[in-house]
Amino acid sequence: MHQVRDRRKKKQHKASTKTLYSTFNPHRCYSNMSTTNNTGVTINDLFYTLEDLDKDCWVRLLNGSLKSKDEFHTAAVATLHNGNISLRTMVLRKVLVQEKQLHFHTDIRSKKWEELQQSKNISLLFYNAAAKMQMRINGHATLHYNNAITETAWEKTGVSSRRSYLTIVPPSIPSAVPTSGLDEAFAFRNPTQEESEAGKHNFGVVSVQALSLDWLWLHHAGHRRAFFDYEKKERCWLIP
Repeated sequence: MHQVRDRRKKKQHKASTKTLYSTFNPHRCYSNMSTTNNTGVTINDLFYTLEDLDKDCWVRLLNGSLKSKDEFHTAAVATLHNGNISLRTMVLRKVLVQEKQLHFHTDIRSKKWEELQQSKNISLLFYNAAAKMQMRINGHATLHYNNAITETAWEKTGVSSRRSYLTIVPPSIPSAVPTSGLDEAFAFRNPTQEESEAGKHNFGVVSVQALSLDWLWLHHAGHRRAFFDYEKKERCWLIP
């Protein structure tokens, strides 16, 4: 008799579980999930709802763009190249919180510039080891060259950074010897302000419009994950 009851309970549990997952669409964020005030996560004694968490992510990114020693100051940036993924580390230069935009500087002669001309799809990966926090951003890139945005960015760029745009040949060109690609005049010194102006011709800004943000927090008691869809204006918790 007990075995028959156990089998019935197992069948009922399987049926209820099947119904639960058959009605849940894993590719959609449900709006009611984001409005429940009593669900959230506590980080360093601070309680975060999904709305709080979204704001916190962008404050952290903003700090990363302003502080060179911040762990969110750099990101792994992925683009597409002939159907393959091309990945590199880039410095986060500017964040527009309300607009959900992030800016990076690059040489317009680089492969990444060419790749983004062919496809505006771009992905960013940020990770803070101390906070055990990861952010993945998918978006569309806009390339800026010789306009007001690049003019402002160039004016704020120091000569030590401008030096990178003074290479004689474009990045990624094969070389017979290890070299910086710089003229011998700048091999062991920064250019003067006047000398650095020659690099402006090679300077560009990549502006990323974030379409979504996937947040992950690693914790010994159980990881937490959230997803923010800025196109659909939805947010939800995810299973890590």
